[in-house]
Amino acid sequence: MRIPVAQAAAEVMKEQNTKVVFGIPGGQTLFLNNALLDADIQFVATRHEGAAGHAADGWGRLTGTPGFCLATTGPGATNLLTPIGGALRDSSPMIALIFQNRLADVGRGDAQEANHEAIFTSLVKEYIPVRHPDAAVWAMREAYRVAMSGRPGPVVVDFYRDVLEEGVCEYEYKDPKSYCFQPIVPPNQENLTKAADFLAKTAKVCILCGNGVKLSHASDKVLKLAEKLNAPMVTTFNGIGSVPTTHPLVYGARTRHGSAFTKSILESADSVLVLGSSMSAVGTNRWGLKLNNIIQVDFDSKNIGRHYPVECGIVGDIGLTIDALLNTLPSASEENKKINSEWITGIDKDFDAWKKKVYSGSINDSKAVPAPPVAVMRELSELLKEDEIVCIDAGNPGAWSHLLTLKEKVSYMKPVNYGNMAFAVPAGMASSLAEPGREVISILGDGSMGMCLGELESVARSGSKQIVIVLNDGAYGNIRQEENFKFGPRYTGVDLTQLDFAEIARNAGMGGETIQKAEDLKAAIERAREHEGNYLINILFDGSYSVWPEAF
Repeated sequence: MRIPVAQAAAEVMKEQNTKVVFGIPGGQTLFLNNALLDADIQFVATRHEGAAGHAADGWGRLTGTPGFCLATTGPGATNLLTPIGGALRDSSPMIALIFQNRLADVGRGDAQEANHEAIFTSLVKEYIPVRHPDAAVWAMREAYRVAMSGRPGPVVVDFYRDVLEEGVCEYEYKDPKSYCFQPIVPPNQENLTKAADFLAKTAKVCILCGNGVKLSHASDKVLKLAEKLNAPMVTTFNGIGSVPTTHPLVYGARTRHGSAFTKSILESADSVLVLGSSMSAVGTNRWGLKLNNIIQVDFDSKNIGRHYPVECGIVGDIGLTIDALLNTLPSASEENKKINSEWITGIDKDFDAWKKKVYSGSINDSKAVPAPPVAVMRELSELLKEDEIVCIDAGNPGAWSHLLTLKEKVSYMKPVNYGNMAFAVPAGMASSLAEPGREVISILGDGSMGMCLGELESVARSGSKQIVIVLNDGAYGNIRQEENFKFGPRYTGVDLTQLDFAEIARNAGMGGETIQKAEDLKAAIERAREHEGNYLINILFDGSYSVWPEAF
Protein backbone atom coordinates (compact mmCIF):
# COMPACT_ATOMS: atom_id res chain seq x y z
CA MET A 1 0.00 0.00 0.00
CA ARG A 2 1.09 3.56 -0.64
CA ILE A 3 1.16 5.80 2.42
CA PRO A 4 2.83 9.09 3.43
CA VAL A 5 6.58 8.85 4.03
CA ALA A 6 6.30 9.93 7.68
CA GLN A 7 3.72 7.22 8.34
CA ALA A 8 5.85 4.64 6.55
CA ALA A 9 8.89 5.55 8.65
CA ALA A 10 6.85 5.16 11.82
CA GLU A 11 5.47 1.82 10.61
CA VAL A 12 8.98 0.50 9.98
CA MET A 13 9.95 1.56 13.49
CA LYS A 14 6.89 -0.25 14.80
CA GLU A 15 7.82 -3.45 12.92
CA GLN A 16 11.26 -3.16 14.58
CA ASN A 17 9.50 -3.18 17.97
CA THR A 18 10.49 0.40 18.75
CA LYS A 19 8.83 1.51 21.98
CA VAL A 20 10.34 4.94 22.64
CA VAL A 21 12.01 7.74 20.69
CA PHE A 22 13.99 10.43 22.53
CA GLY A 23 14.49 13.89 21.12
CA ILE A 24 13.42 17.48 20.65
CA PRO A 25 10.90 18.32 17.93
CA GLY A 26 11.53 21.06 15.39
CA GLY A 27 9.79 22.40 12.33
CA GLN A 28 11.40 19.79 10.08
CA THR A 29 10.50 16.84 12.36
CA LEU A 30 6.81 17.47 12.99
CA PHE A 31 5.32 15.11 10.41
CA LEU A 32 7.26 12.20 11.88
CA ASN A 33 6.42 13.25 15.44
CA ASN A 34 2.76 13.22 14.45
CA ALA A 35 3.10 9.79 12.82
CA LEU A 36 4.63 8.35 16.00
CA LEU A 37 1.34 9.07 17.78
CA ASP A 38 -0.56 6.85 15.35
CA ALA A 39 2.09 4.12 15.62
CA ASP A 40 1.74 4.16 19.44
CA ILE A 41 5.45 4.90 19.90
CA GLN A 42 6.22 7.01 22.97
CA PHE A 43 8.11 10.23 22.30
CA VAL A 44 10.12 11.53 25.25
CA ALA A 45 11.13 15.16 24.82
CA THR A 46 14.43 16.01 26.47
CA ARG A 47 15.79 19.44 27.39
CA HIS A 48 18.86 18.99 25.16
CA GLU A 49 19.42 16.78 22.14
CA GLY A 50 22.58 15.42 23.73
CA ALA A 51 20.46 13.82 26.43
CA ALA A 52 18.25 12.24 23.76
CA GLY A 53 21.33 10.69 22.21
CA HIS A 54 22.64 9.43 25.54
CA ALA A 55 19.23 7.92 26.28
CA ALA A 56 19.24 6.13 22.92
CA ASP A 57 22.77 4.90 23.65
CA GLY A 58 21.69 3.59 27.05
CA TRP A 59 18.73 1.79 25.47
CA GLY A 60 21.03 0.12 22.96
CA ARG A 61 23.56 -0.97 25.58
CA LEU A 62 20.91 -2.52 27.80
CA THR A 63 18.65 -4.20 25.25
CA GLY A 64 21.03 -4.94 22.38
CA THR A 65 18.53 -3.34 19.99
CA PRO A 66 18.80 0.16 18.51
CA GLY A 67 17.84 3.11 20.65
CA PHE A 68 16.16 5.86 18.64
CA CYS A 69 16.76 9.59 18.94
CA LEU A 70 15.50 12.50 16.87
CA ALA A 71 16.66 16.07 16.23
CA THR A 72 15.98 18.81 13.75
CA THR A 73 18.43 20.16 11.20
CA GLY A 74 21.64 22.04 11.94
CA PRO A 75 22.07 22.87 15.64
CA GLY A 76 19.63 20.18 16.73
CA ALA A 77 21.44 17.51 14.76
CA THR A 78 24.92 18.61 15.80
CA ASN A 79 23.95 18.35 19.46
CA LEU A 80 23.71 14.59 18.87
CA LEU A 81 27.36 14.28 17.85
CA THR A 82 28.77 13.55 21.30
CA PRO A 83 26.44 10.66 22.23
CA ILE A 84 26.73 9.27 18.70
CA GLY A 85 30.50 9.20 19.15
CA GLY A 86 30.05 7.39 22.46
CA ALA A 87 27.81 4.78 20.86
CA LEU A 88 30.32 4.21 18.07
CA ARG A 89 33.33 3.80 20.35
CA ASP A 90 31.51 1.49 22.78
CA SER A 91 29.62 -0.59 20.17
CA SER A 92 26.08 0.43 21.07
CA PRO A 93 23.31 0.12 18.43
CA MET A 94 21.63 3.48 17.81
CA ILE A 95 19.55 5.09 15.08
CA ALA A 96 19.60 8.88 14.97
CA LEU A 97 16.88 10.48 12.86
CA ILE A 98 17.85 13.94 11.69
CA PHE A 99 16.18 16.25 9.21
CA GLN A 100 17.28 18.54 6.43
CA ASN A 101 15.67 21.51 4.69
CA ARG A 102 13.85 21.12 1.39
CA LEU A 103 15.93 19.45 -1.28
CA ALA A 104 15.56 22.34 -3.72
CA ASP A 105 16.84 24.81 -1.11
CA VAL A 106 19.99 22.97 -0.07
CA GLY A 107 23.06 25.13 -0.61
CA ARG A 108 21.13 28.40 -0.58
CA GLY A 109 21.74 29.18 3.08
CA ASP A 110 18.30 28.26 4.39
CA ALA A 111 17.70 28.56 8.14
CA GLN A 112 19.79 26.14 10.21
CA GLU A 113 21.34 24.60 7.10
CA ALA A 114 24.32 22.33 7.64
CA ASN A 115 26.16 19.69 5.63
CA HIS A 116 25.14 16.74 7.78
CA GLU A 117 27.02 14.18 5.72
CA ALA A 118 30.33 15.98 6.18
CA ILE A 119 29.66 16.45 9.90
CA PHE A 120 28.51 12.96 10.86
CA THR A 121 30.42 10.55 8.62
CA SER A 122 33.43 10.04 10.92
CA LEU A 123 31.27 9.12 13.93
CA VAL A 124 28.72 6.70 12.46
CA LYS A 125 28.72 3.28 10.87
CA GLU A 126 26.68 4.73 8.02
CA TYR A 127 25.05 8.02 7.02
CA ILE A 128 21.87 7.46 4.97
CA PRO A 129 20.21 10.46 3.28
CA VAL A 130 16.57 10.17 2.20
CA ARG A 131 16.28 12.33 -0.91
CA HIS A 132 13.37 10.49 -2.55
CA PRO A 133 10.13 9.05 -1.10
CA ASP A 134 10.82 5.59 -2.51
CA ALA A 135 14.05 5.41 -0.49
CA ALA A 136 12.39 6.01 2.89
CA VAL A 137 11.37 2.48 3.84
CA TRP A 138 14.63 1.00 2.59
CA ALA A 139 16.61 3.63 4.54
CA MET A 140 14.88 2.82 7.83
CA ARG A 141 15.44 -0.90 7.37
CA GLU A 142 19.01 -0.40 6.24
CA ALA A 143 19.70 1.70 9.33
CA TYR A 144 18.43 -1.09 11.57
CA ARG A 145 20.42 -3.72 9.67
CA VAL A 146 23.66 -1.76 9.81
CA ALA A 147 23.24 -0.74 13.47
CA MET A 148 22.75 -4.37 14.48
CA SER A 149 25.14 -6.19 12.16
CA GLY A 150 28.75 -7.04 12.96
CA ARG A 151 30.07 -4.64 15.56
CA PRO A 152 26.94 -2.71 16.70
CA GLY A 153 26.95 1.06 16.42
CA PRO A 154 25.13 4.24 15.43
CA VAL A 155 23.52 5.03 12.07
CA VAL A 156 22.16 8.41 10.96
CA VAL A 157 19.09 8.66 8.71
CA ASP A 158 18.70 12.15 7.25
CA PHE A 159 15.23 13.06 5.89
CA TYR A 160 14.80 15.99 3.53
CA ARG A 161 11.80 18.04 4.60
CA ASP A 162 9.82 17.92 1.36
CA VAL A 163 10.34 14.17 1.09
CA LEU A 164 9.00 13.70 4.62
CA GLU A 165 6.08 16.12 4.36
CA GLU A 166 4.90 15.60 0.78
CA GLY A 167 6.19 12.19 -0.27
CA VAL A 168 4.21 8.97 -0.62
CA CYS A 169 5.81 5.54 -0.77
CA GLU A 170 5.04 1.84 -0.84
CA TYR A 171 4.96 0.05 2.51
CA GLU A 172 4.30 -3.58 3.43
CA TYR A 173 5.20 -5.12 6.77
CA LYS A 174 8.40 -7.16 6.91
CA ASP A 175 9.77 -9.16 9.80
CA PRO A 176 13.12 -7.56 10.77
CA LYS A 177 14.67 -11.03 10.63
CA SER A 178 14.15 -10.95 6.87
CA TYR A 179 16.50 -7.98 6.44
CA CYS A 180 18.69 -8.10 9.54
CA PHE A 181 20.58 -11.37 9.63
CA GLN A 182 22.96 -11.79 12.56
CA PRO A 183 24.98 -14.94 12.00
CA ILE A 184 26.61 -16.54 15.01
CA VAL A 185 30.02 -17.37 13.59
CA PRO A 186 31.66 -20.60 14.81
CA PRO A 187 35.43 -20.60 15.34
CA ASN A 188 37.90 -21.97 12.83
CA GLN A 189 38.74 -25.53 13.91
CA GLU A 190 42.46 -25.31 13.14
CA ASN A 191 42.92 -22.15 15.19
CA LEU A 192 40.70 -23.53 17.93
CA THR A 193 42.79 -26.68 18.25
CA LYS A 194 45.98 -24.61 18.34
CA ALA A 195 44.55 -22.41 21.09
CA ALA A 196 43.27 -25.36 23.12
CA ASP A 197 46.62 -27.16 22.95
CA PHE A 198 48.48 -24.01 23.95
CA LEU A 199 46.16 -23.31 26.89
CA ALA A 200 46.40 -26.89 28.13
CA LYS A 201 50.21 -26.69 28.16
CA THR A 202 50.23 -23.33 29.96
CA ALA A 203 50.12 -23.36 33.74
CA LYS A 204 49.26 -19.72 34.34
CA VAL A 205 46.42 -18.50 32.13
CA CYS A 206 44.51 -15.29 32.84
CA ILE A 207 41.20 -14.49 31.11
CA LEU A 208 40.57 -10.86 30.14
CA CYS A 209 36.84 -10.26 29.60
CA GLY A 210 35.74 -7.42 27.34
CA ASN A 211 32.45 -6.00 26.13
CA GLY A 212 32.15 -8.84 23.62
CA VAL A 213 31.31 -11.20 26.49
CA LYS A 214 28.25 -9.05 27.19
CA LEU A 215 27.30 -8.79 23.52
CA SER A 216 27.49 -12.59 23.19
CA HIS A 217 25.63 -13.19 26.48
CA ALA A 218 28.46 -15.57 27.35
CA SER A 219 28.97 -14.88 31.05
CA ASP A 220 28.04 -18.36 32.28
CA LYS A 221 30.25 -19.99 29.67
CA VAL A 222 33.23 -17.82 30.58
CA LEU A 223 32.84 -18.85 34.21
CA LYS A 224 32.82 -22.54 33.23
CA LEU A 225 35.97 -22.10 31.16
CA ALA A 226 37.70 -20.22 33.98
CA GLU A 227 36.80 -22.96 36.42
CA LYS A 228 38.13 -25.66 34.07
CA LEU A 229 41.41 -23.79 33.57
CA ASN A 230 41.46 -22.51 37.15
CA ALA A 231 42.18 -19.16 35.50
CA PRO A 232 41.83 -15.78 37.21
CA MET A 233 39.48 -13.38 35.43
CA VAL A 234 40.03 -9.65 34.93
CA THR A 235 37.69 -7.37 33.00
CA THR A 236 38.28 -4.36 30.82
CA PHE A 237 36.38 -1.14 31.62
CA ASN A 238 33.66 -2.02 29.09
CA GLY A 239 33.78 -5.57 30.36
CA ILE A 240 32.75 -4.65 33.91
CA GLY A 241 29.57 -6.60 34.59
CA SER A 242 30.40 -9.32 32.06
CA VAL A 243 31.18 -11.66 34.95
CA PRO A 244 30.00 -11.26 38.56
CA THR A 245 32.57 -9.86 40.95
CA THR A 246 31.25 -12.29 43.56
CA HIS A 247 32.85 -15.26 41.76
CA PRO A 248 36.06 -16.39 43.52
CA LEU A 249 38.07 -16.26 40.28
CA VAL A 250 37.04 -12.68 39.40
CA TYR A 251 39.56 -10.12 40.65
CA GLY A 252 38.28 -6.84 39.22
CA ALA A 253 38.99 -4.57 36.27
CA ARG A 254 42.14 -3.25 34.66
CA THR A 255 41.72 0.25 33.24
CA ARG A 256 43.55 3.54 32.95
CA HIS A 257 42.98 4.38 36.63
CA GLY A 258 43.18 0.97 38.25
CA SER A 259 44.13 -1.29 39.54
CA ALA A 260 47.76 -2.12 40.17
CA PHE A 261 46.65 -5.51 41.47
CA THR A 262 44.82 -6.60 38.31
CA LYS A 263 47.77 -5.36 36.27
CA SER A 264 50.05 -7.65 38.27
CA ILE A 265 47.81 -10.66 37.55
CA LEU A 266 47.74 -9.99 33.82
CA GLU A 267 51.48 -9.40 33.58
CA SER A 268 52.37 -12.46 35.67
CA ALA A 269 50.34 -14.80 33.45
CA ASP A 270 52.14 -17.05 30.97
CA SER A 271 49.23 -16.53 28.59
CA VAL A 272 46.28 -14.12 28.43
CA LEU A 273 43.04 -15.29 26.83
CA VAL A 274 41.37 -12.10 25.57
CA LEU A 275 37.63 -12.49 25.06
CA GLY A 276 35.79 -9.78 23.13
CA SER A 277 38.09 -6.84 23.74
CA SER A 278 39.57 -4.42 21.21
CA MET A 279 42.47 -3.83 23.65
CA SER A 280 41.80 -0.10 23.54
CA ALA A 281 43.88 2.65 25.12
CA VAL A 282 41.53 2.97 28.10
CA GLY A 283 41.70 -0.73 28.91
CA THR A 284 45.46 -1.09 28.60
CA ASN A 285 46.71 2.25 29.96
CA ARG A 286 47.48 3.34 26.41
CA TRP A 287 48.96 -0.07 25.56
CA GLY A 288 51.34 0.01 28.48
CA LEU A 289 50.34 -3.46 29.71
CA LYS A 290 53.00 -6.12 29.17
CA LEU A 291 51.13 -9.27 28.16
CA ASN A 292 52.51 -12.70 27.30
CA ASN A 293 51.32 -15.14 24.62
CA ILE A 294 47.95 -13.61 23.85
CA ILE A 295 45.12 -15.75 22.52
CA GLN A 296 42.51 -13.31 21.25
CA VAL A 297 38.90 -14.24 20.46
CA ASP A 298 36.64 -11.70 18.76
CA PHE A 299 33.78 -11.71 16.26
CA ASP A 300 35.46 -8.76 14.53
CA SER A 301 38.65 -9.83 12.77
CA LYS A 302 39.87 -6.21 12.72
CA ASN A 303 40.39 -6.33 16.49
CA ILE A 304 42.67 -9.35 16.49
CA GLY A 305 46.34 -8.43 16.66
CA ARG A 306 45.59 -4.75 16.10
CA HIS A 307 47.33 -3.45 19.22
CA TYR A 308 49.12 -6.54 20.57
CA PRO A 309 50.70 -9.42 18.64
CA VAL A 310 48.90 -12.71 19.27
CA GLU A 311 50.02 -16.29 19.71
CA CYS A 312 46.71 -17.34 18.21
CA GLY A 313 43.69 -15.43 16.93
CA ILE A 314 40.18 -16.83 16.67
CA VAL A 315 37.41 -15.07 14.77
CA GLY A 316 34.05 -16.21 16.07
CA ASP A 317 31.25 -15.84 18.55
CA ILE A 318 32.53 -15.81 22.14
CA GLY A 319 29.94 -18.31 23.37
CA LEU A 320 30.46 -20.81 20.54
CA THR A 321 34.22 -20.52 20.88
CA ILE A 322 34.10 -21.24 24.60
CA ASP A 323 31.77 -24.21 24.02
CA ALA A 324 34.27 -25.60 21.53
CA LEU A 325 37.22 -24.96 23.86
CA LEU A 326 35.47 -26.74 26.70
CA ASN A 327 34.97 -29.76 24.43
CA THR A 328 38.51 -29.64 23.00
CA LEU A 329 40.79 -28.73 25.90
CA PRO A 330 43.14 -31.57 26.85
CA SER A 331 43.77 -32.18 30.52
CA ALA A 332 46.57 -30.23 32.14
CA SER A 333 49.65 -32.07 33.36
CA GLU A 334 50.09 -32.67 37.07
CA GLU A 335 53.10 -30.38 37.07
CA ASN A 336 51.10 -27.55 35.51
CA LYS A 337 48.26 -28.12 37.96
CA LYS A 338 50.73 -27.72 40.81
CA ILE A 339 52.20 -24.52 39.33
CA ASN A 340 48.72 -23.17 38.72
CA SER A 341 47.55 -23.96 42.24
CA GLU A 342 50.53 -22.17 43.76
CA TRP A 343 49.94 -19.18 41.47
CA ILE A 344 46.26 -18.88 42.43
CA THR A 345 47.10 -19.27 46.11
CA GLY A 346 49.56 -16.42 45.79
CA ILE A 347 47.02 -14.27 43.92
CA ASP A 348 44.42 -14.84 46.62
CA LYS A 349 46.93 -13.92 49.32
CA ASP A 350 47.88 -10.75 47.44
CA PHE A 351 44.20 -9.99 46.80
CA ASP A 352 43.44 -10.12 50.51
CA ALA A 353 46.39 -7.82 51.22
CA TRP A 354 45.32 -5.44 48.44
CA LYS A 355 41.74 -5.26 49.76
CA LYS A 356 42.99 -4.67 53.28
CA LYS A 357 45.09 -1.77 52.01
CA VAL A 358 42.31 -0.27 49.85
CA TYR A 359 39.67 -0.54 52.53
CA SER A 360 41.76 0.78 55.41
CA GLY A 361 42.15 4.28 56.76
CA SER A 362 40.13 7.44 56.33
CA ILE A 363 39.21 6.71 52.69
CA ASN A 364 36.86 4.00 53.98
CA ASP A 365 35.40 5.93 56.93
CA SER A 366 31.61 5.80 56.63
CA LYS A 367 31.24 8.49 59.29
CA ALA A 368 33.59 11.00 57.65
CA VAL A 369 32.29 14.34 56.32
CA PRO A 370 32.47 14.81 53.38
CA ALA A 371 32.03 11.19 52.32
CA PRO A 372 35.24 9.51 51.06
CA PRO A 373 35.09 7.41 47.87
CA VAL A 374 35.86 3.90 49.09
CA ALA A 375 33.32 4.19 51.90
CA VAL A 376 30.67 5.30 49.39
CA MET A 377 31.37 2.37 47.05
CA ARG A 378 31.42 -0.13 49.91
CA GLU A 379 28.08 1.10 51.23
CA LEU A 380 26.59 1.07 47.72
CA SER A 381 27.83 -2.48 47.12
CA GLU A 382 25.82 -3.69 50.08
CA LEU A 383 22.68 -1.99 48.73
CA LEU A 384 22.68 -3.01 45.05
CA LYS A 385 19.99 -5.50 44.09
CA GLU A 386 20.63 -8.82 42.36
CA ASP A 387 19.41 -7.48 38.99
CA GLU A 388 20.31 -3.80 39.40
CA ILE A 389 20.93 -1.62 36.35
CA VAL A 390 23.91 0.60 37.16
CA CYS A 391 24.60 3.60 34.91
CA ILE A 392 27.94 5.28 35.58
CA ASP A 393 29.13 8.60 34.19
CA ALA A 394 32.56 9.67 32.99
CA GLY A 395 35.32 10.83 35.32
CA ASN A 396 35.99 9.80 38.90
CA PRO A 397 32.65 8.01 39.48
CA GLY A 398 33.77 5.50 36.87
CA ALA A 399 37.19 5.03 38.43
CA TRP A 400 35.81 4.43 41.91
CA SER A 401 33.04 2.18 40.55
CA HIS A 402 35.71 -0.50 40.03
CA LEU A 403 35.15 -1.27 43.71
CA LEU A 404 31.43 -2.02 43.37
CA THR A 405 30.29 -5.56 44.06
CA LEU A 406 28.26 -6.60 41.01
CA LYS A 407 26.16 -9.71 41.35
CA GLU A 408 25.33 -12.16 38.56
CA LYS A 409 22.39 -10.35 36.92
CA VAL A 410 23.57 -6.76 37.36
CA SER A 411 23.81 -4.65 34.19
CA TYR A 412 26.64 -2.09 34.23
CA MET A 413 27.15 0.62 31.61
CA LYS A 414 29.50 3.55 31.27
CA PRO A 415 30.82 5.75 28.43
CA VAL A 416 34.33 4.32 28.24
CA ASN A 417 36.19 4.91 24.99
CA TYR A 418 34.71 8.33 24.19
CA GLY A 419 34.54 9.53 27.81
CA ASN A 420 31.41 11.57 27.14
CA MET A 421 30.01 13.28 30.23
CA ALA A 422 26.31 13.64 31.13
CA PHE A 423 25.55 10.06 30.07
CA ALA A 424 24.26 8.37 33.22
CA VAL A 425 20.97 10.17 33.93
CA PRO A 426 19.55 9.96 30.37
CA ALA A 427 20.81 6.38 30.05
CA GLY A 428 19.13 5.56 33.35
CA MET A 429 15.87 7.03 32.09
CA ALA A 430 16.02 4.90 28.95
CA SER A 431 16.97 1.79 30.92
CA SER A 432 13.96 2.19 33.19
CA LEU A 433 11.61 2.63 30.23
CA ALA A 434 13.14 -0.40 28.49
CA GLU A 435 12.94 -2.69 31.52
CA PRO A 436 10.52 -1.11 34.02
CA GLY A 437 10.63 -4.10 36.35
CA ARG A 438 14.26 -3.50 37.27
CA GLU A 439 15.72 -0.88 39.58
CA VAL A 440 18.08 1.69 38.06
CA ILE A 441 20.81 3.51 39.97
CA SER A 442 22.75 6.22 38.14
CA ILE A 443 26.00 7.51 39.62
CA LEU A 444 27.66 10.71 38.40
CA GLY A 445 29.72 13.63 39.56
CA ASP A 446 28.52 17.20 39.91
CA GLY A 447 30.39 18.13 36.72
CA SER A 448 28.32 15.71 34.68
CA MET A 449 25.17 16.62 36.58
CA GLY A 450 25.65 20.25 35.64
CA MET A 451 25.78 19.29 31.98
CA CYS A 452 22.39 17.58 32.07
CA LEU A 453 20.64 19.47 34.86
CA GLY A 454 17.52 20.09 32.79
CA GLU A 455 17.11 16.37 32.26
CA LEU A 456 15.95 15.94 35.85
CA GLU A 457 12.65 17.37 34.63
CA SER A 458 12.73 15.08 31.57
CA VAL A 459 13.25 12.09 33.86
CA ALA A 460 10.40 13.12 36.15
CA ARG A 461 8.05 13.59 33.19
CA SER A 462 9.02 10.49 31.23
CA GLY A 463 7.34 7.83 33.36
CA SER A 464 10.69 6.27 34.19
CA LYS A 465 12.02 5.59 37.69
CA GLN A 466 15.63 5.77 38.81
CA ILE A 467 17.74 6.66 41.81
CA VAL A 468 20.29 9.33 40.89
CA ILE A 469 23.38 9.55 43.11
CA VAL A 470 25.49 12.69 42.67
CA LEU A 471 29.04 12.58 44.06
CA ASN A 472 29.30 16.31 44.70
CA ASP A 473 32.81 17.61 45.35
CA GLY A 474 32.27 21.06 43.82
CA ALA A 475 34.72 20.47 40.99
CA TYR A 476 35.56 18.79 37.74
CA GLY A 477 37.22 16.37 40.10
CA ASN A 478 39.15 14.12 37.76
CA ILE A 479 40.75 17.01 35.88
CA ARG A 480 41.45 18.86 39.13
CA GLN A 481 43.35 15.82 40.34
CA GLU A 482 45.22 15.54 37.05
CA GLU A 483 46.26 19.19 37.32
CA ASN A 484 47.60 18.52 40.80
CA PHE A 485 49.39 15.39 39.58
CA LYS A 486 51.14 17.26 36.77
CA PHE A 487 51.66 20.76 38.18
CA GLY A 488 51.07 20.59 41.93
CA PRO A 489 48.23 22.51 43.61
CA ARG A 490 47.81 25.06 40.80
CA TYR A 491 44.22 24.91 39.60
CA THR A 492 42.48 26.55 36.69
CA GLY A 493 38.97 26.03 35.37
CA VAL A 494 38.10 23.13 37.64
CA ASP A 495 36.50 24.57 40.79
CA LEU A 496 32.70 24.81 40.76
CA THR A 497 29.98 26.00 43.10
CA GLN A 498 28.73 23.07 45.18
CA LEU A 499 25.06 23.21 44.18
CA ASP A 500 22.19 21.71 46.15
CA PHE A 501 21.11 19.25 43.47
CA ALA A 502 18.49 17.74 45.78
CA GLU A 503 16.59 21.01 45.89
CA ILE A 504 16.82 21.34 42.12
CA ALA A 505 15.53 17.77 41.75
CA ARG A 506 12.54 18.53 43.96
CA ASN A 507 11.75 21.60 41.87
CA ALA A 508 11.92 19.38 38.76
CA GLY A 509 9.33 16.95 40.11
CA MET A 510 11.60 14.36 41.70
CA GLY A 511 12.24 13.48 45.30
CA GLY A 512 15.61 14.42 46.71
CA GLU A 513 17.84 14.84 49.72
CA THR A 514 21.41 15.75 50.61
CA ILE A 515 23.59 13.55 52.81
CA GLN A 516 27.07 14.15 54.19
CA LYS A 517 28.28 10.68 55.21
CA ALA A 518 28.54 7.34 53.44
CA GLU A 519 26.74 5.62 56.30
CA ASP A 520 23.66 7.70 55.49
CA LEU A 521 23.32 6.04 52.08
CA LYS A 522 21.37 3.04 53.34
CA ALA A 523 18.53 5.09 54.81
CA ALA A 524 18.55 7.47 51.85
CA ILE A 525 18.25 4.65 49.32
CA GLU A 526 15.47 3.07 51.37
CA ARG A 527 13.59 6.38 51.17
CA ALA A 528 14.31 6.54 47.44
CA ARG A 529 12.89 3.06 46.95
CA GLU A 530 9.75 3.94 48.86
CA HIS A 531 9.30 7.16 46.87
CA GLU A 532 6.75 6.85 44.08
CA GLY A 533 8.88 8.46 41.37
CA ASN A 534 12.48 9.36 40.66
CA TYR A 535 14.79 10.33 43.51
CA LEU A 536 18.11 12.15 43.73
CA ILE A 537 20.65 11.69 46.52
CA ASN A 538 23.19 14.52 46.65
CA ILE A 539 26.28 13.29 48.52
CA LEU A 540 28.83 15.79 49.79
CA PHE A 541 31.85 13.96 48.40
CA ASP A 542 35.52 14.15 49.34
CA GLY A 543 37.42 14.77 46.11
CA SER A 544 40.84 14.92 47.74
CA TYR A 545 41.53 11.21 47.20
CA SER A 546 43.16 11.15 43.78
CA VAL A 547 42.77 8.57 41.04
CA TRP A 548 45.99 9.83 39.41
CA PRO A 549 48.06 8.02 38.33
CA GLU A 550 46.09 5.05 39.69
CA ALA A 551 43.22 5.01 42.12
CA PHE A 552 44.21 1.83 43.95
